[in-house]
Amino acid sequence: MVNQKNEPLPGATVHIQNTTQGVQTDVNGRFTLYASMTDEMTIVASFIGHQSMAKTVSARGHNSGRPLRLHFILKENTEKLDEVLVRGESRAARIERSGFAVTSVDTRHLQKKSAEINEVLDKTPGLRVRRNGGMGSHTQYNINGLSGSAVRIFIDGVPAESYGASYSVNSLPISLIERIDVYKGVVPIEFGNDAMGGAINIVTKQLKEGAGSNQALNVSYSHGSFNTHRADVNGSWQEVKSGLTTRFSTFYNASDNNYFVWSDDIKIKDYNEFLPDGSRNPEFLTIIDQGVKVRRFNDGYESYGAKVDLGLSGRKWADQLFLSINASEDYKESQHGPRMISPYGERFTESWTLAPAVIYVKNNALFEGLDVSMNVQYAVSERATVDTTTNRYDWFGNLIPHVGGVTRLPGEGRNASLNVNNNRNYVARASVSYAFLENHMLGLNYSNNYFIRSSDDELRAVELRNYGSENRVNKQITGLTYQNTFFNEKLKHSIFVKHYYNHLKQDRMEYANGVLDTIRYSRPDDNWGYGATSSFALTPAVRFNASVEQAVRLVTANEVFGNVSDEIVESSNLEPEKSLNVNLGGMFTLYKTNSNELKLNTSFFFRDTYDRIKRSIVVRGDDSYSVFNNIGHIISRGVEAQLDYRMGVQWHFMLQGYYLDSRFMEKYTQNGSENLNYQSREPNMPYLTFGGSAEYNKEHLFKQGDRISFNWYTSFINEFHFDWSIIGSQNKPIVPHQFLNDVSVSYVFPGERLTLSLDGKNILNELSFDNFAIQRPGRTLSAKMLMPFFNSSQLIIVRYWFDLLT
Repeated sequence: MVNQKNEPLPGATVHIQNTTQGVQTDVNGRFTLYASMTDEMTIVASFIGHQSMAKTVSARGHNSGRPLRLHFILKENTEKLDEVLVRGESRAARIERSGFAVTSVDTRHLQKKSAEINEVLDKTPGLRVRRNGGMGSHTQYNINGLSGSAVRIFIDGVPAESYGASYSVNSLPISLIERIDVYKGVVPIEFGNDAMGGAINIVTKQLKEGAGSNQALNVSYSHGSFNTHRADVNGSWQEVKSGLTTRFSTFYNASDNNYFVWSDDIKIKDYNEFLPDGSRNPEFLTIIDQGVKVRRFNDGYESYGAKVDLGLSGRKWADQLFLSINASEDYKESQHGPRMISPYGERFTESWTLAPAVIYVKNNALFEGLDVSMNVQYAVSERATVDTTTNRYDWFGNLIPHVGGVTRLPGEGRNASLNVNNNRNYVARASVSYAFLENHMLGLNYSNNYFIRSSDDELRAVELRNYGSENRVNKQITGLTYQNTFFNEKLKHSIFVKHYYNHLKQDRMEYANGVLDTIRYSRPDDNWGYGATSSFALTPAVRFNASVEQAVRLVTANEVFGNVSDEIVESSNLEPEKSLNVNLGGMFTLYKTNSNELKLNTSFFFRDTYDRIKRSIVVRGDDSYSVFNNIGHIISRGVEAQLDYRMGVQWHFMLQGYYLDSRFMEKYTQNGSENLNYQSREPNMPYLTFGGSAEYNKEHLFKQGDRISFNWYTSFINEFHFDWSIIGSQNKPIVPHQFLNDVSVSYVFPGERLTLSLDGKNILNELSFDNFAIQRPGRTLSAKMLMPFFNSSQLIIVRYWFDLLT
């Protein structure tokens, strides 16, 4: 395919008329379209800025053993057209009209950037991502005042914890993600979980419907500061006639995470026990400097994994039937405990996961309107913590001399460890919905998650190891919903009820009064929840959403039984959280023409929470560890808003803001005295943030069909307390305000055959803090390459020669 100057047209579209079967031309304007020709068919060629051209071909008189050659010369479209902003409703837009307080992030335009999923989520209004460092570090999410395990993570609707630590938000590359749905407060019953504060559902790329579509192999690689590498490969293939479908993806991540830190938590001590003249140093073990810039030296991370789906799609008895196998591994060094107090130099964890699953989906199963989906998964994983060294290190990475020449006890953390957790997780989920009388739907969902963890540590006493220990958690959640729509889907309602059942068991051996005894712990929890959502489109430009739920958040195995790898101690008396959640919001199109659009999304929220579960950091000298407690009654209220302005297809501006007022409302302590923290703002919770971005896109800059994009994002986080009060000299009461700026530029070659991007994060190298005042990386630069190794036409060439050979 060429233009009138005989120049090739890369990225042009060629398709069979009245079908979805088509391909794109390559860099030389060539294409190969694979099709069975039994009669006449019309081939249509089109390209931006040119007039379309159609040719009719016939099977009669053509030797089917040889390919048919077609030559298209497209004329340039000389008519002057006004720039029009094309608006098609995506899956993300439909989700946002569902009545739930939800933000759906379409990641297609983000995949050309060198970004992590957590960085994308952190720019979502109402959502704060709290990390304990760089790539691979522990992550916590806060949605409108609720955080920790109150916010659940799902990957394709399956709880992320069932995949283990090595296949998680930290390891999944953005190139494998189609969209991210963030539910704030009320969560649909089909997720089958106790996501009281909200949920984040990461939807990976799926095979699109339609012959010849999404049959490709894509490769991306990025390299950045701190020796950071990200690489991934994903592809799919479908045999149209049989419905045989294959999807696969693989990834690799690695980083030294050796960025500089210089916060006040960096305290330099004098470890010289004696002066040069042999006298004892009076400043021995005292702090001689603070806030010194040092480089992290034991924070490396590496992860890799693969996921393969093999099955059938588009059959009469199954829309989808897939066997999925997921395998991954990771390695993570540990620079410090929950607080940046004392550095570790040798402690690390490593884990692996293998998770096969069977997925079945059938719409209009036995009769029209009955949709059925089922998912069964078995995941086995192992996580080991190695902390046996007798060495100690200062913040410069130097070995600290042994005091008095006496070798220290092993272990940089609280205790020496060779702990190994062997996990088995059985997950079964089933969902049935029935649509009747056009506008009504009933839905039933059931999920059963059975988790078993057995632990062993070679450093424990032999008799304790012989018995070992085992934790079991059985979580069962049943949900029933009724939905209706009226006035051509302008008015939508849903009501639902949920039943939560959670049973925790633990068997372990301990010494009591010098006698080895079996400790058996068993606690069932039984709770109910209910709620409703509503959405009303007053006009095409004005839509209101409302939701309310009496929700329950169950305790987790890590919170109750502890976790050596994450330095969490047990809290066996922990109670479930209960909360009344209310959301009121709207989506408003304030201004709209053919090329310009101004939109406002806003939401008010209220949370009335009892038995709030909160992670606390306990500091003992140079040591710190985590423990979970029920802190009592918390009331949270706030507002979030985002303003978007688009000028044609070139400019996009965004402004967003978020305010949270979360207060501790327990007036009296258990012994009847007045609580000193009554009506205090909840600690370790950013409460005032602003963000903004500007994006510019220019097409046909150097060649027809290319595109260059510039993007700038800025954010402001107001200072906040990270503890109720100052306890000891190690606590820092306030995290200072932060002003961060990110920039990126990307260039897409004609036909999208190659994308190159350059990203800069925190380009002003400002102090950036996160969970419990842990410092995040400073200025970071990275470059990325994204290449569709095979596009659709290239795959068709491969299939043609394969058929010819066989």
